[in-house]
Parts: sequence; structure tokens; C-alpha cells
Amino acid sequence: MTETVSASEGLLTQHYRGWDLAIVLYRVSHSCTRLGIVGWPFAKMVHWISRAVTSCDIDPRARIEKGVRVPHSVGVVIGETTTIGAGTIVMPGVVIGARVIGDTYKRHADVGRNVLIGAGAKILGAVRVGDGAQIGANSVVLRDVPAGAKVFGIPATVAENKDA
Repeated sequence: MTETVSASEGLLTQHYRGWDLAIVLYRVSHSCTRLGIVGWPFAKMVHWISRAVTSCDIDPRARIEKGVRVPHSVGVVIGETTTIGAGTIVMPGVVIGARVIGDTYKRHADVGRNVLIGAGAKILGAVRVGDGAQIGANSVVLRDVPAGAKVFGIPATVAENKDA
């Protein structure tokens, strides 16, 4: 399966066009957070139901663009200050978390568009993952990843950069 994918269609989306229950429930809880103090209890309730049903923990305050896929949501954790661009695929067991606990605003990663995050990968801290990057399975990303790069390992290192 070596089909070419246009940038507007997103990475690998021709193979998976369904909806993800974890993302649908995230969108409901995220919408509740926009109602302020009135909506927050509902957001937390939907978040709790989502965690129980899908085994996936996506904080309602995270910002996830349309077109993001979580095809198998078991073990996925996405922190509250995370942003994820359209066309990104998040495989099972991925953690996008913080490296420090504190009162700083930005503690989680900014993931670009059309990124593939392999199973079990960990992205820790306020790092930037560029558009079109690929993160190998079980990699631990602690530093910024350039656009179009392929990274793998513990800690993750760049294997190839098609934009360079």
C-alpha cells in the first residue's frame, strides 16, 4: 500500500475514514468547557465517561483540530495544554504529557499537521513537533522535532529529514 496522499487529505486517512469515539467524546467535553464555570461539571462528567468507555484520557482543555485520528484509543493520554494539528494519527499507548508540574502555562507539546505518532511513543514537555513528522513506536521525544523528520529511540533522535 504505497498510495500517495495529498496534503489536504492527511496522512494515511484514505485507510481510516470512520469516527473515533474518544475524539467525539473529547469534542463534547471540550465544548462544555467553553461554557465556563457552568459547563465545567458537564465537561468533567463526559471526560470521566470517555475514560471509562474508551480507556483513553484526553483532557477537555486540550486543543485538537478536525481530522485527528485515534484509531485504537487504549492507553492514549493527552494533556491539558496540548495542541494537535489536523491529519495527525495517534496510535495506541501514546502519551503527550508534561515534564514538570507547576504553574507555568505551556507544559505539553504542540503537534503539527499530518504527524504520525507510533504506538507507545511518549512526547514529554513543551516541545514542538513539526508538520509531517513521524515518531517511531516507543520513542521518547524530549526535544523539538523538525518538520518532515523521522525520529526514533530513547531519547528520540532524527533519522531522516525529507524537508532538509
